[in-house]
This record gives sequence, structure tokens and C-alpha cells, in this order.
Amino acid sequence: MSQPMPSLRTWMTLGRISNLPTVWTNALAATLLASSASALAPPSPLAWALLLAAASALYLAGMLLNDLMDADWDSRHHNPRPIALGLVTRQQVALASTALLLLAAAALLGLSQLIARPGWLLGSAALLLGLILAYNLLHKRHAHSVWFMGGCRAALYLTAAASLTAPPAPLWLCALLLGTYISGLTYVARQEHLNQLASLAPLLLMLSPLALAVHAQGLWFWLMLLLWLGWLGLSYRRHLAAPERRNVRAFIGAGLTALPLIDAMVLALAGYPLGSLACVGVFLLLPRLQQWVKPT
Repeated sequence: MSQPMPSLRTWMTLGRISNLPTVWTNALAATLLASSASALAPPSPLAWALLLAAASALYLAGMLLNDLMDADWDSRHHNPRPIALGLVTRQQVALASTALLLLAAAALLGLSQLIARPGWLLGSAALLLGLILAYNLLHKRHAHSVWFMGGCRAALYLTAAASLTAPPAPLWLCALLLGTYISGLTYVARQEHLNQLASLAPLLLMLSPLALAVHAQGLWFWLMLLLWLGWLGLSYRRHLAAPERRNVRAFIGAGLTALPLIDAMVLALAGYPLGSLACVGVFLLLPRLQQWVKPT
């Protein structure tokens, strides 16, 4: 008897679809920063479409592979994720992951035909894929594998910038700070099932984007920084500060919600206030999406 097709909601849960807009804001910020720093025109509409298709497919494939590789652990620990609940089979998830990776490869190859130096694009995309696989293979066994997760977001910045040109120096700094932020948040997430905060060190890592202030120019950047910092402070107070009211899962969701604000700061530095405003719009939308589909 054939397995029924999983529901759309099951696929959205597997893909953590509520976080997908943060991939788009990452790509927007990195590409426009590369455009500004290199004095080049932004990508064409076709290049944008191919870049977002590739980034989205790689993100979704990574999320599906995470559930697939964690399926045995989830079953042993009664973790209510779609495979463990029997809502989808491992074979279906493996097939969907393969299809997404093929889609990403096709989009990247198409994009490589539109740019003068495709080596950077293909190399950074290969790095991103390698980091996705490394994290999914190792994260249950090695606590510090969180840096692979941070590396994924950093490599996404590099890949997006490389859709236009070789990543310029400011892009590398922004990628490093974004990756450090995500690594800190992922350290916190390792305690999600215990609802504990073992150390404050991960929270210090999450403050790494403050270093962007060294290059601050104009009021708009400071508004974005204060909004980001205020959101993190409020989230800490609500979800982590008081042990009796601690909710690590809610803090992780809030930390993911803050990602577009980091992109908004980057775009402010690059001289794209409208891009920053678009990222603020995504920031305001994310809590509603997370109510619909859990972000973790």
C-alpha cells in the first residue's frame, strides 16, 4: 500500500517555512552591499530570480535533511517532528531533498551564465552546501558544530554577493558577524529541549553585529541598530531572564525574527534606506508567520 502524500502543512513544517524570508533578506543585503562597495549596478531581474530560487532551495533542502538525519534521535526521544509522528516517510523527505538540491544546482548554473566571474559564485555555493551537510551530520554529536550553522548564513552572504562580483572586503566582515550571531543563537537552541540556559556566552556572541557601528554613517543605521538591540533586550527579558518563566524556544524564535534587522543595518551602511525599510517589514511579518509554522 502506497504512503499517502503528506499535507502542505507537513512540508511547510519540515521546511521551517516561517524562516524563509530571512534567507531573502540575507540575499538582498549581501547583494546590494556588494553592489555599493564595488560601484556596480544591482543584478538584473532574472539574476535576482535565480539567486533567490537557489538560496531558497538550499535552505529548504537543509531543513529537510536536518529532519531526515535526526529521524532516529527524534524517534528515540519522542520528539514530535513530522517523520517521527508518521506524517511523512524518510523516502519522501529524501526524494524532496534531492529535488530541491537539483533545483538549486540548476538555478546556480543558470546564474553563472549571467556573470563575468562565476568561479566565486559556484565556489561559495559549494561551501554553503558543504556546511549544510556538515551541520546536519555532526550537530547531535558535537556541541561546537553550531559554527557550521553560523557558517551557512555567512556562506549565503558570500554566495549572494558573488552573484554580482567577487565579495568585497566589507562583505566578509558582515558575513563573519552574521555567522557569529547565528552560532550564538544555535548554542542557545541546543538547550531548547531542556528549556535551560547553560551559559551567557552565547548571548555575547549574539551581540557581535554591534561591531557594524564602527562603520556607521547616518541616522538611519542607528535607528536600525537600536531597534535590533531593543528587540533582543526585550526578548531576553521576556523569555530568558527569569528562570521560573524561561522559554528558550520563544527566545530562539525571537532571535530568528531579529535577522532581518541585521540585514537592515547592513543595507543602511550600503546606502539603501528603502532596502532597510523592506527588511523592517519582514521583521514585523515574521512573528505572525511563526504563529502559523513553528520556526524550530
